[in-house]
Amino acid sequence: MEINKPQLFIEVDDTEFKFLVVKYNENLNFDVIYFNKINASGVLNGKIVDVDISSKIFKEQLNILEEKINYFFKDAFIIVNFSDFQSVNISGYKKLNGSQILKEDISFILNDIKKLILDTNQNLSIIHLFNSNYILDNENVNKLPVGLYGEFYNQHMTFFLTNKNNIKNLKLVLNNCDINIKRVIFKPFAMGVNNLLVRELNNNYIFIYLNKNKSNIFIFKNSSLSYSESFLFGTDIIQSDISKVCSLDKQIVKKIFADICFDEFLENNLKKKGYLEKKYFEGINYRKISLEHLNDILTARIEEIINIIYTKNNNLKYMNNENIKIQLIFSDKNALINLNNNFKKCFINNAKIEILESIEENEKSSMLGAAELVFKGWEKEAIPFVESKKSFISKVFSYLFH
Repeated sequence: MEINKPQLFIEVDDTEFKFLVVKYNENLNFDVIYFNKINASGVLNGKIVDVDISSKIFKEQLNILEEKINYFFKDAFIIVNFSDFQSVNISGYKKLNGSQILKEDISFILNDIKKLILDTNQNLSIIHLFNSNYILDNENVNKLPVGLYGEFYNQHMTFFLTNKNNIKNLKLVLNNCDINIKRVIFKPFAMGVNNLLVRELNNNYIFIYLNKNKSNIFIFKNSSLSYSESFLFGTDIIQSDISKVCSLDKQIVKKIFADICFDEFLENNLKKKGYLEKKYFEGINYRKISLEHLNDILTARIEEIINIIYTKNNNLKYMNNENIKIQLIFSDKNALINLNNNFKKCFINNAKIEILESIEENEKSSMLGAAELVFKGWEKEAIPFVESKKSFISKVFSYLFH
């Protein structure tokens, strides 16, 4: 990565395309020199489905930003949020019989597992590979145990993969703009990096990301992204439910959510007595709809959302999450400003889970996280970087892969 040279980051999502340009200084830090977002088109579930439409938008935006900063880009880092990402957790091992662990031993484990994954999933590409745990003679070690002696070495890895066609279509769009892809980065990973660093959190967190029409859960353990899953529903389903059950226009429901603090009743353990005021029925016939009825609907839907994403998620059944804290992240906090505690109470039964105060997503959070990790690297990520300037960790893993 070149110092003081503009670097381009592009985020591709269903609703928005985002463009970020940063410059790195001699202290390995960066400054944002350009940011813009625009409505997306030609994308479905995070994937390019219309190359021509997306290419046209990209070209227009790239022309604007290049003219603005007086710099022409040849390549970019791309942040994606494919809904069909797959994560695979797998272990490799080496019998040492008292001998020393060599770089060649770890290289063999990594490449052997990598080959196995790709041979059995020939239509998939590896986007991220994390070293989750290093275990020497049944004891966890904090870093690669190269040079240590032992009897048995086990290395646990997590692969994140996506369909090769997802990457091909992205390349088509960028190639139409004369831009090469430097690297593809998974949005939940970049968001997690930003949250861990900016908020100075420890390295064991579950992030539950609640967007309007999409939700994600991603789990960080020992600095490694160990699991992620996407869901094709979001917080809008709560308002849609009330709109449908109570036969109310969606705009009326939004106003109700903005005006009425259901959290206040929950905190004081009070019944939601009374009915909706007539002001919500302007232009239509008034109907008596009790606040308690509204609360019952939203409570049931919130519990269902959290059950699917976390509490009763069968994919998490065998994961030990007892000592991991949870952070709820809302993309549109204003729509749910009076429902924080309703979400939090879904976790109360698990006394070992701590819920932090719900936060609103920074619109640049994933892009800032990506900017942080592509320059400095991430300790547990084992995918080699293509740039010549690398952190010590990335140099080690580049050696191991090649």
